[in-house]
Amino acid sequence: MTSRSGTDDERHFAVWNGKHPRMPIGSPKVLIAHQDKLIAESLGALLRLTGLQVMQTQNLKSARSLLQNWKPQALILDTQLDSDSGYMFIRTLRPDAELTGRLLVAISNVWPADPVETLKDAGFDAHCRRPCATWRLVEVLTTFFSMPPATPIATRLIAPVIRGLPASRASDPSPGKARHALVTIP
Repeated sequence: MTSRSGTDDERHFAVWNGKHPRMPIGSPKVLIAHQDKLIAESLGALLRLTGLQVMQTQNLKSARSLLQNWKPQALILDTQLDSDSGYMFIRTLRPDAELTGRLLVAISNVWPADPVETLKDAGFDAHCRRPCATWRLVEVLTTFFSMPPATPIATRLIAPVIRGLPASRASDPSPGKARHALVTIP
């Protein structure tokens, strides 16, 4: 087995901007905008298995509407939807993404289309080149949504553990009664 150089790896997969989302109440939301409906649905199904809320779309008009109304914390965008315009869709999202902490991930074309520098300049935070290893996208999103940010990727804040309280009181426990369980996934 041969190894790739650092620049070769960046051509295929990279995360450039580390940021933390403003976490909503409930599961984090991810919007997948992909030209191929089956790819979007497959990736969506995989991400739902990790506990994320996911919606898919095949065009930029509905993606813009979902971003404004549903307010996802991450966008995975097929660059084929935006490359003809010079990535104007992403360029217009960039200021809002800086304010909200929204992660912008490109699923880019096969090499040499969609050069890494072009994707960075457009405002993407990360990219995965076709054929994209979906486990890498899952890892980026689980790292992005991990709580608290300083914990390792495999450590997740699962749920409050309430000592001796009925489920109806779990949302409003008495002081000193609530704890959080940390589970480490091997």
